[in-house]
Amino acid sequence: MGLNYAIDCRACGAHTEYRTTINASEVVYTRLVEHVDTECAIRCPVCRARLNKSEAEFLDQVSITIGE
Repeated sequence: MGLNYAIDCRACGAHTEYRTTINASEVVYTRLVEHVDTECAIRCPVCRARLNKSEAEFLDQVSITIGE
């Protein structure tokens, strides 16, 4: 079981999907969604635009799911 996430960048329109191999659970997912760090920049892998200027903006551009 791992964590899957997709980035839909508003700046360039790129859609990027990732699949991690960490042992994920509902607790990990909940913590990721409940607290988004806005101090350190999280950037689009294509255009390098900042995705986390605010928590709402980050959650609008990044979707996280628990996969197998």
